[in-house]
Amino acid sequence: MDWKGFCCPAQVGLWVLLWLSVLPLQAANLLEWRLSSQGQLTMTLPPLQQPMLLQSGLLSGVGANEIGLDRGQLGATRMVQFERHGDRLLLRQLNSGYRAAGAIDTQRRAVMEAFADSVLWVGTLEGERVDVTSLVLQDWHGVARALSDSGQGDFALSLEHSLVLSDGVKAFPHNADVDLQLTFVGRDAGEALRSVAADPDIISVRVRYSLIRLPAEPMTPRPFHPDSGFFALSHMDYAQPLGRPLRVSVLPRHRLEKVRPGPAPSPVVEPIVYYLDNATPEPMRSALLEGALWWQSAFTEAGFEDAFRVEIMPEDMDPQDLRYNTIAWVHRVTRGWSYGGSVIDPRSGEILKGHVTLGSLRVRQDHLIFRGLTAGWKDRKEAFGAAEQTALARLRQLSAHEVGHTLGLAHNFAASASGDPSVMDYPHPHITLEKGQVVLAGSYREGLSPWDSYAIAFGYGHYDGPAEQVQATLVAEARTRGLKFLSDPDARGLGSAHPAAQLWDNGEDPVARLSELMAIRARVLAQLGPQALLPGEPGSALGRLMVPLYLLPRYQIDAVASLLGGADYDYEGSSVTSLAPEWQRAALESLVGLLEPAQLRLPARLRESWVPQAYGHSWDREQFGGQQGPVPDWLAPPEAFARLVLEAVLSPARLNRMQQQQWQDPELPGPMALLEALSEQVMLVHREEGFDALIQARLRAVVADHWLSLYHDPAVAPEVRALVAARLRSDANQLERRARRSDERIDAHYRLLAEVMRNGLSDPELRMIPEPLPVPPGSPI
Repeated sequence: MDWKGFCCPAQVGLWVLLWLSVLPLQAANLLEWRLSSQGQLTMTLPPLQQPMLLQSGLLSGVGANEIGLDRGQLGATRMVQFERHGDRLLLRQLNSGYRAAGAIDTQRRAVMEAFADSVLWVGTLEGERVDVTSLVLQDWHGVARALSDSGQGDFALSLEHSLVLSDGVKAFPHNADVDLQLTFVGRDAGEALRSVAADPDIISVRVRYSLIRLPAEPMTPRPFHPDSGFFALSHMDYAQPLGRPLRVSVLPRHRLEKVRPGPAPSPVVEPIVYYLDNATPEPMRSALLEGALWWQSAFTEAGFEDAFRVEIMPEDMDPQDLRYNTIAWVHRVTRGWSYGGSVIDPRSGEILKGHVTLGSLRVRQDHLIFRGLTAGWKDRKEAFGAAEQTALARLRQLSAHEVGHTLGLAHNFAASASGDPSVMDYPHPHITLEKGQVVLAGSYREGLSPWDSYAIAFGYGHYDGPAEQVQATLVAEARTRGLKFLSDPDARGLGSAHPAAQLWDNGEDPVARLSELMAIRARVLAQLGPQALLPGEPGSALGRLMVPLYLLPRYQIDAVASLLGGADYDYEGSSVTSLAPEWQRAALESLVGLLEPAQLRLPARLRESWVPQAYGHSWDREQFGGQQGPVPDWLAPPEAFARLVLEAVLSPARLNRMQQQQWQDPELPGPMALLEALSEQVMLVHREEGFDALIQARLRAVVADHWLSLYHDPAVAPEVRALVAARLRSDANQLERRARRSDERIDAHYRLLAEVMRNGLSDPELRMIPEPLPVPPGSPI
């Protein structure tokens, strides 16, 4: 993804059955395809009973990030083998998680027979050739499923509109490929598909299927360690002794061998080389080259001389050739995630090919954000120049990040909180405010961090002794140096518990950084205006520019929320401790204090500049929605901001933890304290005059709806549900008593709110806002 972006070993499902004799595939056998003028594809009898990889990839994409079908994308990798039964030939996908390494034949057979494999295709031999047209004219890449899973409609492969491309039968030293034009036919296409397709009911993509040979000699595996910073390539080994775990894991990594083996620095037998898409324009091309090349220093520190290079892809190079690691520059209609994927030999964890996919619109979104942040600069030329340079600095970091995934590295979200800005973290720009002006200098670190170099040494460096002993020493040294590691399972989701494992955050004190960002946000919004737009953009484009600035603290809000019910732990597994009461109380006060109309109202200047869409332009997901037709809705931004705060604070897992922690330590704030604080800050505050009264009314509606959703959420512990129900009933009673004021508009609001809060306890569908305004997307920034 980014981890949402790495083609993880657990996803690709690679494995070789160790009881099979693995020999290098003969290139001649792999390349003896024949395509007739009628489109029939045949091949000679392939190697039998010999595991190989079947890899899919997209030569052309669909163009929408929401769908996830991009040019150059690697699909699932299958471990397959051909088998002959009389004149019938079948292709079997071997089961990819279970083995009995080094055991006797009967034990290996017992494991094979215990877990199902899959027969993917059956054909008929005619002499020494077989027609494989029906094998390749299938949706092995999962295009139809991707369209369905992304809500774009039900599509099916149309053989009538699909064929093997006449120039699509190719041969490389390590892989044999077939290119196809696959067409999918459906109806009722989703919005994203309609926005990019020539005909949304007929979707055509070019797909490539590759048969890949495995190395003749598997690389020596390196054991996985939770604190290595690497992904884990795992399987169950039923031949393990009783005193050892069944699960065996190794590190995915490139083969890198020294000319002079040993701990001393040495040139390498064959360097790791990445090739950047030659379709990448400047100045992005130079930024991507520079960022990817940062890894060279880490390999040098690990004792490998001239071991890592980055070059522009030659015109005659085919990016699907397994010999080449590639960085693709991919266009979509919307900004989206970048990815680092790999083809891996499951016997050893050897990365046979690294493939990075970078979305071209990411840098434009960053440029937009930095244009907005510098809206208050008097020198507009300097402001636009600083925005461009900062966006390119972010692109360099992104390039290093995704290449890092294809080197085997996982995310390290603890880095930014420990003062070690690893490129494997998600970086929020480290912006500051000086004399009323935003400063962009130093927003992103240049080069690798100590953690990045440690991880490369762990995975690739020389081990002088047993692996477990060497790894224990490396981990201990990293802890002594203050290097921390927490990855995706501890950071993803609104219920995350560790304050260091956060995405897009900064600083060792989350509360203090949130306060700083709120001050920067207030200043930027007060200065924002048409001066920050690009030449030729209409005034209505300010609505898009405003969104990431108004929601600037959204990720730091998540970091502060993690303090509530938060816990401190690491992968060493020694203990789990609740965070100190003063930290949790400070977080509660800080977050609840954000729900203040004075902080959420748009400045008068910005309200005046926010105009309806110019003719020829239309609303999209990157803008605030509204309920006022073409006129901008001034309540939409406060509603969106409030939802971000409440989603983070009122996570079921968080409230459940707060409940248990508070019963163990009465000094800690429990869910009752949180609900009471929201009630005092939002529900029971009475404002009769000005637009702030309307903002306050909308905030009450959003809080009430979140409470009702919590009450009906099965993930909420019953003890917490009881507290939520009590708060709903108590506040409903108080609001009803208040509905006797002079302003009938507020009285009507109080009465309806009380009615919905009471009746919503028995009606799971009842809400104050049945269709909430959409919150514009945040990640990736």
